[in-house]
Amino acid sequence: MFRSQPLADHHDLNDFDCGVPSLTGWLREQAQRARSAGTARTQVWTPQDSQKVVAYYSIAPTQIARGEVGGKMAGGYSVIPAYLLARLALDRSLRGHGYGTDLLLDAVELIQRAAHLGGGRLIVVDALNERVSHFYHRHGFHPVKDNPLRLVMKMSTARAVFRTGLMQLKPDRGTGLAAIVLSSPDGSQATVVVSPDEMRALADRLSAEPGPLADANLREAIRAVLGRDPFVNG
Repeated sequence: MFRSQPLADHHDLNDFDCGVPSLTGWLREQAQRARSAGTARTQVWTPQDSQKVVAYYSIAPTQIARGEVGGKMAGGYSVIPAYLLARLALDRSLRGHGYGTDLLLDAVELIQRAAHLGGGRLIVVDALNERVSHFYHRHGFHPVKDNPLRLVMKMSTARAVFRTGLMQLKPDRGTGLAAIVLSSPDGSQATVVVSPDEMRALADRLSAEPGPLADANLREAIRAVLGRDPFVNG
């Protein structure tokens, strides 16, 4: 329904309004300058038949100190290379349809591609308020020490949680539960519903797996966390 592409001069920003003046103003007044200066890159969504921007996010390389995140996140480093998901916003017209999760998935996938080429261990977000912080927390991000509005996720966890060839995550914003749609090599699919705590436990289990995620790893992790195999009836 929407195209995701780097912000360019031909994009129409005039009608974008996410309801937060600082986010709306940054897209209209600062995003192009940040692109030219090389300080941040902005990705936008537009309808297939229009250049009108209806959603955006911006990312930038950053680093975070070990003292903020602890040893497990730091992986033995005192300063950890990371990517900052600096801004993420939807136009008012898209609210209430689950597009926030889709936009976050888009951002995390782009960050993963950047990390594959240039390195990076963590994804960092700075939430505007507690409500936004809760949104990221439900999607597997963890607050850093002494700052509940700054949250982080390991890149390996992002690969496990958000999207692989075997698994797709579909959170329900109303209940806080998530449906995980699993694909087996034979083409069959199964769906399991998990709580936020189960989702985080599953992500931690999968992020510890060495190498690419395989069907056997995924099924074993689900059995360990949930106590059952979704591909086995009963």
